[in-house]
Amino acid sequence: MSSQIEFDVRRAAKGSWAQESTPTVVRWATLGAAALAFILFVLGRWFVSGNAVPTPPGVDPLPEASRLIILWVQWIAMLLGAGALLGFVVLPWRREGRLTTTAMLFLCWLTLFFQDPMMNYTSTSVLYNSYMVNLGTWTLGSTPGWLSPRGNLLPEPLLLIIVGYTIIGYSLCFPVLQALVKLKERRPQTTRWQMAVLGVLILMALDTVFESLLLRTGVYAYPGGIRAITLFPGKTYQFPLSEALCYGGLNIGATLLLLLYRDEAGHTFVERGIDRLRVGPGLRQWVKFLALFGYVHLSMFLVFTVPMQWFALHSDPFPAGYPSYMINGLCAYGPKGDECPGPGTRTAPAPE
Repeated sequence: MSSQIEFDVRRAAKGSWAQESTPTVVRWATLGAAALAFILFVLGRWFVSGNAVPTPPGVDPLPEASRLIILWVQWIAMLLGAGALLGFVVLPWRREGRLTTTAMLFLCWLTLFFQDPMMNYTSTSVLYNSYMVNLGTWTLGSTPGWLSPRGNLLPEPLLLIIVGYTIIGYSLCFPVLQALVKLKERRPQTTRWQMAVLGVLILMALDTVFESLLLRTGVYAYPGGIRAITLFPGKTYQFPLSEALCYGGLNIGATLLLLLYRDEAGHTFVERGIDRLRVGPGLRQWVKFLALFGYVHLSMFLVFTVPMQWFALHSDPFPAGYPSYMINGLCAYGPKGDECPGPGTRTAPAPE
């Protein structure tokens, strides 16, 4: 699956890059190593501190239909994730005898769950159902500089969120990639900018469709939206188009463009100079992986995590109707600490 795509996108690339005194791949690998060390530090600090505990769902009972829905959503996500792991990583690895570029990127995307709760860094804007398998989250008390109150109570759904970034994320790159390659073959005059913009728009549309459907299941919610740019505004399943732009279009799009524009050897621009490294093949693979790791995390940080803070701080009031197992004590704003972000919606006390 991935080999044919890799062959096609190589044909779409033009030219090769000039040599540099310090290979670009080394710079990206250094960034990737720093990002990996930071992630391991925060997660390790979270576990050692004893904060890795499930978030209590509060007083509201979960309807039986909702219980079955969240159970099946988690199981389906895990099955799809296992299938993607097999298709992107295991089978190509056995065939090629090494991890391919697409396999490495898949593994990098598996780690993007780390940045997921950062949407709530400055103000709560995403909620999860605490009846899903969770251990709270690695934020307040573990992540340096965390600002929003009770951030550790966000119940990151581990069975869903880790593989979720590869399902509604990385995997979407490939049908769009194939469509763009075919477009280039039929219309050679199509510029790189036109292909990039078209790819971003398609990814925005796909993300909007998939997330809008998933929001209806009640497994998570985006209450902190600006209603003027939100689908179904004021509903508990509202979908802010800022999410579609920053995550669907720009974040997934950053990886799409990385795959689309490669040189004749099949190298992405972050691998520039890798053939000049005087190291063994095993260490070269590690350098390549860390370079891709750095690119994937930096791109998400710049086009999603950072801009989402502005949208969170300018959100309208939370829609009414979220039960305790969605609010999870995260509405700790206002003079008395009993309001949600925005002008303020009163809520129940935090779960004990």
